[in-house]
Amino acid sequence: MNKSKIIIFPLLRDVKTIPPTITILNYLAKKGFKIILYTYYTDVKFNHENINVLKTSLTPYPKSFLKRIVAKTKFLISFYLFFLKKRSEIEAIWLGAWDIFAIDKIKNNIKLIYQFHELEPNKYKYCRKADFVVIPEENRAWITYFEANLQKFPLILPNIPDYNEHTIKPDLEIEELRKNGKIITLYSGLIDIKKRNLKELVKAFGFLPKEYILVILPSFLKIRNDLEILKNYINELNLSERILFLQSRTPPNHLNTMSSVDIGIGFYSPTSLNNVYAAPNRLYEFLCFGTPVILPNYPSFKCLSKEFPYAVNTAEPSNPKSIAKKIMDVKTNYKLAQKSMIEFNKKNGNYNKYAEKIIIDIFES
Repeated sequence: MNKSKIIIFPLLRDVKTIPPTITILNYLAKKGFKIILYTYYTDVKFNHENINVLKTSLTPYPKSFLKRIVAKTKFLISFYLFFLKKRSEIEAIWLGAWDIFAIDKIKNNIKLIYQFHELEPNKYKYCRKADFVVIPEENRAWITYFEANLQKFPLILPNIPDYNEHTIKPDLEIEELRKNGKIITLYSGLIDIKKRNLKELVKAFGFLPKEYILVILPSFLKIRNDLEILKNYINELNLSERILFLQSRTPPNHLNTMSSVDIGIGFYSPTSLNNVYAAPNRLYEFLCFGTPVILPNYPSFKCLSKEFPYAVNTAEPSNPKSIAKKIMDVKTNYKLAQKSMIEFNKKNGNYNKYAEKIIIDIFES
């Protein structure tokens, strides 16, 4: 392990869209590694002296197709030139996303690590090209190991938040709602009606007392026009006074919101193995900051709910009445939830334990 050398994170996309990469980047810097985030654009701020952010643009990635082609081409040329110049100083390439064409062909003896966030079969080819594959959940790791025909088992790094020792502050919008005696449930994530059962979630609030409200914190990624469709559906149900949309929060500021609410929601429709064997950031982001969470009733989540009752909870995501009942159950058993959250964090919330093993496996094996 040569900490005088560089770990480079090349990303065309904005790193704020993949929080687990922000987490490992901060962790490596704190461990003494020199980090370069080479990206098109980001507004994420890194405070550690070991992190150097190099941006090729002062403005976000363009939206029009032709402008994207030009931007991507310029970025790739810029990165290749930089990489070839610095190659002798680089210890490892860490890909939070496989944005760099043919990086495996030009790396020579540099270690190539691929952080495989989603269970996407069309990207198994990248797993085979990497020296190390990092996956956030054990079931996903086994599926990838067999289906991608890997030579060695992937490394496990759960999506536990470690945002450079971020200090939690109350979310002022949530605090204002609290003054009015509201019980606040939060959905944070993609606004994807098909893959996240969002219509069923909002409909559930028609079965709850009026003091229960839903706050929706959308991801920065826009999926079709689903946000507008969801808002129209809420109006059709006459629930617009019960459901509040916030502006997206740049990590780690979203943690302020998650820690300020009563209950968190993390739904995934069973549209793929990726969803059924989900490895949600929000499982840890809610529980590590004191908020019980409701997840879909899939195998790994049901196991967690038995071990940590009322901290981890499951509901049938296609059934609004099931969702409403579970929200009420969690609120009724809140003291038990708090006790279970403490136990969950003792057993599962230590990011350092997992990350340290990864460092040893990659740099000391």
